[in-house]
Amino acid sequence: MSCYVKNIIADDDVISDIKALIPEAAVRRRMSRILKMAVTTAVECCGNIDNIKDIDSIVTATGYGCLADSEKFLRNVIENNEELLNPTPFIQSTFNTVGGQIALLSKNHCKNITYVNRSHSFEDALLDAYLQIGIEGKERILLGTFDEIIESSNIILERLGVFRNGQKNGEGAIFMELTSKYSEACNIKIEHIEFSNNVLSQDECIDRYAKSKQEKIVYNNFTEYGIYPTVSARIFYESTKDLERDEEMIFCNNYLGMSSSIIIVKGV
Repeated sequence: MSCYVKNIIADDDVISDIKALIPEAAVRRRMSRILKMAVTTAVECCGNIDNIKDIDSIVTATGYGCLADSEKFLRNVIENNEELLNPTPFIQSTFNTVGGQIALLSKNHCKNITYVNRSHSFEDALLDAYLQIGIEGKERILLGTFDEIIESSNIILERLGVFRNGQKNGEGAIFMELTSKYSEACNIKIEHIEFSNNVLSQDECIDRYAKSKQEKIVYNNFTEYGIYPTVSARIFYESTKDLERDEEMIFCNNYLGMSSSIIIVKGV
């Protein structure tokens, strides 16, 4: 089974004007910050909205979802005594809002699914896309992750002691196109995805998955990019930028001491 990654970008790589990526002004006005961040990243990844029409499946992943809209809706419920509520924050607060918005803009009615599984949301989405290509015969899949910071969530996480030893909060969106066919635009091949019920140490990862001492291990390297559930997608993006041909890399994610996820990739 062959599953290649191409056109992987982060939200801070988006250089096109949002008006070019999302032409409809009325749609832009209704979009929250996280929606703009994620959708523009997805469109930039594919080149333009029209290119998304040919995608066979859209798979998104998030840990927190659209926090700002969720908070806005709940505040409206309290302040308006559960009456005369604006439906927009509720509609945009669901976890699958980003995937749905991408489908609406591109008029693509393909399979569209969102994974929400704390720190393994990205890995779950990647596994699904990997299996869709290998088992269902899909050729092109748009895969993305997104999470945002809001003031109240930052305060709560701080009180829970999540930010220790100089660690900081983080947010971001990553989108990539997965394909069954190799092209010059592809630089990564997904070799293996696995989940462990136990928390694996770095030495255990090396002993279990490394074929040689030359293989690179990326182990819990999330502090540089901030702590948020889908930060492993950002690490994946940053670490594979300079992956050389036939070079293998092993990612081990034990985010906040939870069970481990393993991704093994190869440069092509």
